Amino acid sequence: MTSSRLVQYLRPFIAPMVGGLLLTALASLATVGYAGAVKLLVQAVSDRSVQGLAIALATALALNVLKNAAQYFGGYTLTSVGQQVVRKIRGDLFARIQYFSLPTFDRWRAGDILSRFSNDMLILVEGVSALPLFVSASLTLVAGLAFMIYLNWELTLVTMAVAPLVVWAVYTFSNLLRRATTVALNRIADLNSLLQESLESMRIIKAFTRERYEIARFEDRNSANFGASMKLAQISLTQTPVIDVAVMVGVLILAGFALFQVVAGTLTVTKFFMFFTVTTTVANPISQLSNYIGSLNKAHAASRRIFELMDLPVEGDDPDAVELTDVRGAVEFADVRFSYDGVRDVLKGISAKVAPGEIVALVGPSGSGKTTLVNLVPRFYEPTSGAVAVDGQDVLGVRLSSLRRAIAIVPQDPQLFSDSIEENIRYGRLDATRAQVEEAARLANAHEFITKLPDGYETMVGSRGMRLSGGERQRIAIARAILRDPRILILDEATSSLDAHSEALIGEALDHLLVGRTTFIIAHRLSTIRRATVILVLADGRIVEHGTHEELLRRGGLYASLYERQMLETAHVPAT
Repeated sequence: MTSSRLVQYLRPFIAPMVGGLLLTALASLATVGYAGAVKLLVQAVSDRSVQGLAIALATALALNVLKNAAQYFGGYTLTSVGQQVVRKIRGDLFARIQYFSLPTFDRWRAGDILSRFSNDMLILVEGVSALPLFVSASLTLVAGLAFMIYLNWELTLVTMAVAPLVVWAVYTFSNLLRRATTVALNRIADLNSLLQESLESMRIIKAFTRERYEIARFEDRNSANFGASMKLAQISLTQTPVIDVAVMVGVLILAGFALFQVVAGTLTVTKFFMFFTVTTTVANPISQLSNYIGSLNKAHAASRRIFELMDLPVEGDDPDAVELTDVRGAVEFADVRFSYDGVRDVLKGISAKVAPGEIVALVGPSGSGKTTLVNLVPRFYEPTSGAVAVDGQDVLGVRLSSLRRAIAIVPQDPQLFSDSIEENIRYGRLDATRAQVEEAARLANAHEFITKLPDGYETMVGSRGMRLSGGERQRIAIARAILRDPRILILDEATSSLDAHSEALIGEALDHLLVGRTTFIIAHRLSTIRRATVILVLADGRIVEHGTHEELLRRGGLYASLYERQMLETAHVPAT
């Protein structure tokens, strides 16, 4: 399966690959042709001919130049083909990752994906680099054996006596290398995953002083990786001497039998030297092939892991999916149920209708299903049963791109890219002008602080925007959403971790952003909730209350209880 898929990637490059193979074949024939130069050399010595000696040496030099030139251009052509294949695989893998569904990312560790994209791809590149050498050695071996049979089939049979041992050794080591490579790559993926997790959780690690604990965890996995790597090295290093000894045994048997024929007078000295020259030419590729086959087997194991990643499910549209146009922003949840694991329902029959332009606040205890519910609107997840509709169209039946073009999200932790502020805002609409970017920043209350920075809009925000404060990052995220001009807006606790001043600035920005848009607000702070025209109170995956802020307080239910608790907590917070 893996081999056939690699062949599919090779098909567009058949012509240059054939050209490279022909050049490599020419190099192999030139290598075997040394036997002809040896024949001329022996003949010149026998005839005591200076002219013949010059011709023999010139022939050897010409063959050497031809061999190296053909080998260079053939190897370069085959390497180019291999690198283009790797480039295509790498590009397809990255594109595939972009379209993975969120459930796929939930199941796979980021470090494992990164490991396959980097380490496995590196091993594939090493295999590609070994391919021209493998082809050259194989063709030289075939050409040499053919010429040996032509010279003396009896000696060739003697030489081939050790062939079964060599074939068995190559086959055995190939299987061992594939298995050991897979284990080693899995151990590297474990290391990458732990490093990724550690970098993302550095604040928690330091807050709980767990540096030594994390070092110990890493050392355990590092030791496992060391063991797997040494096992792989042991197999690789054992392969070469075993095959080399087998080849040497064959050469010694041949030398003894050939010299016996020379002494007996059944083999001429000229043919002896010619045959022995070709044998030496064949012996080197046999020894080299074991190394090349080892690299190719590692590449095969890496390819299998890469294709396994490429075969993961991606987001897609039904063949009869329709384009969502002229979106007004009406959203309906019809008896929606959802489960992450297929066992426990997180949402248990949610039904609600949201009119265009309505601002809906989702309130409830942690784990009640608020974020899960809004994640169904852009189809990050699909309901287990029931339906989510936008403007009367089931989101499962519309083109995903048209659905998400109508939606913008401002998350609690704004995701900024390691780029300039301008490009982070423009991410909301890639064809926006600088003037439109700045207008969005003004509406988000971000223009003032941006222009005070030394590089203004060209300021690089750093990884995940860490060169900016939390409030500044949030305003950049709001500017990005304003620039997108969505019909449906999702605010996922957008002000929960900000100080009062930043929250006030963002509150003003939200007043600009919410106008005329259907908005879902997940929030705990009442300053944000009070912007809502209706509040849905969730508990244990169900809507237990709905109404305005005043109506829900009068009812004295769960919302009133949450409100009173927050008021008490606010009252007990000391002034700073």
